[in-house]
Amino acid sequence: MSGRMVAGTAVAGLIGSLLVLAPAAGTASAAPAICDRGTTSVKWVQTSHSRVLTHKVKGYEKGYSGGKRTISKTLAHDKTLSSDRTITSGVNAGFSVAKVLASLDAHVEGTYTRSKGKTTSKSVTVTDELTKKGRYFFYLGRLKASGYWQGYKCDGGTKWLSVAHGTAKSFGASVDGAVRCGEKVSGKSIGALVQKKYC
Repeated sequence: MSGRMVAGTAVAGLIGSLLVLAPAAGTASAAPAICDRGTTSVKWVQTSHSRVLTHKVKGYEKGYSGGKRTISKTLAHDKTLSSDRTITSGVNAGFSVAKVLASLDAHVEGTYTRSKGKTTSKSVTVTDELTKKGRYFFYLGRLKASGYWQGYKCDGGTKWLSVAHGTAKSFGASVDGAVRCGEKVSGKSIGALVQKKYC
């Protein structure tokens, strides 16, 4: 075999080896899919929750130890709570009030409304059955939640892009009743807040 043929065969073999080792065209830079293209997600930077007395508390003293007594008290409106979300900057699409408030509900202790609204501004009547001698306070209150959120959108299925941010606030169902001073109640309850403020 001539020297020229041997050299040509060696070069052809080297090129064939390089082609086998090289990645297929178009696959080297493809990123893995991490989300469905066009979907949105809400993340929370900060959240908080608290107990709020929405109506003015009224007291009653049960002066004897025997028997039960059913008492009703009319409580005047004091505070109005609202439920809503704001977009400080970014796009509105994909971040409705319902979506943001549902996400807030899932991230804060308690259960809150998932739609825009306000609490009642009317006086309400609270009725409870008192069983022991002592000072009682009638109340009506709600849980309140708030937070700062960021909205993300899936771009092409390979990454999440921050496209919106803002604030949100919400409130829970009304809780009413009468609590006796010295009565043992949950430290997280509306009744415990009343005891702390009025007993």
